[in-house]
Amino acid sequence: MPLAVTRSDVKRKCMVAASDTGYDAAIDALIAEMLPAIEHSIDPAYLANTSDAGLQAELRLGALELICAEFLAQRAREPGFVEELQVGGVRLGPAWERGRTLAEQGAARLAPYRRPQGAAAEGGAVLSRLRPRLLTHETLKEV
Repeated sequence: MPLAVTRSDVKRKCMVAASDTGYDAAIDALIAEMLPAIEHSIDPAYLANTSDAGLQAELRLGALELICAEFLAQRAREPGFVEELQVGGVRLGPAWERGRTLAEQGAARLAPYRRPQGAAAEGGAVLSRLRPRLLTHETLKEV
């Protein structure tokens, strides 16, 4: 069963007024773009377990947090969104760093339910060759 994330969920989580329609198209596009990829990253056994309402709520919340994090990251690139004023110990301005926190929460929430990674889990060595390799300090030593 596919996860359901709505525009109103994203607006509520990102503290955008329900009456503000200026971001509706961007939110709808993010949901359409990200939700299938998030669902694909989750083991199908967990998605299919619709009898466990708590599990489905956790998967849905994790997906919502990831989508909201991307929405806030996009808004942070808008002129004026991240402007803030600090006087003494008081800071006025949007909490744009909340997006990073939401991304970390969503990723951590979904981590136990992710599909197994690697060639054996993907169905063979051919797929592992097609997948781009992450270059880190450790993988560069192997080369």
